[in-house]
Amino acid sequence: MAGCSRKALFSLIVGVSFLAAISVAAQEDTLSGIKNEFYVAFDGWGMAEQLVVSGKYSVNGKMGWIHKNSFAVTVDGGHLNFSRQVSDSIKSFDYRSSGYYVRGGFERNINRRNRRGERNFIFLGMHIGYSLTQHRAQDIVIPDRFWGTRYYSFGTTDHQYVWIDFSVGLRTQLSRHFALGWEVKINRKIYNTGNKSIMPYYMAGFGKTTDPFALGVSYYLFYTLGK
Repeated sequence: MAGCSRKALFSLIVGVSFLAAISVAAQEDTLSGIKNEFYVAFDGWGMAEQLVVSGKYSVNGKMGWIHKNSFAVTVDGGHLNFSRQVSDSIKSFDYRSSGYYVRGGFERNINRRNRRGERNFIFLGMHIGYSLTQHRAQDIVIPDRFWGTRYYSFGTTDHQYVWIDFSVGLRTQLSRHFALGWEVKINRKIYNTGNKSIMPYYMAGFGKTTDPFALGVSYYLFYTLGK
């Protein structure tokens, strides 16, 4: 535990120091014709992920305020459903979970090659997130030759997560209003509540709970508001 805590503290210090250095080095662009604007975005990966992870389905969105070509303040959130049914000679159970999350933070553009009027972003970000997830399991069968077969279940329980993440991403402008992009983030749990011996398999917005760190990815379609 001590080693993990030192590793997490070191990661946070390095991340914050790196973002601070980038913010000082990358001065605000002076291109004319760029206004402060709002955007909304839809994350298509959450819906497509069910093709890769059976039983997992999520809907996620994002919105942000862009300050010229320099940085963006963002808020995103979404809903997750996950279910798995297993029945074989080794184990049997019916597991279901659902939850939502909200996440907010800051993204700094380090792309210095935009031409007049462009909004291409290569960004480094830092965010904090909160998730509330419920889960339950029924018809758990645990065979044992010595003790005999045992039957178990647990009702709906609530779990809350708070985490911090560091991210890197890209936003490529397609037209005046539309853009495509992706984001990769490393999440670090900083607080959680609930029965720690029976944690949900996935926390909405965070990922797997088997490790204090989790890797996340998003693919966005952006729409910038305004004329």
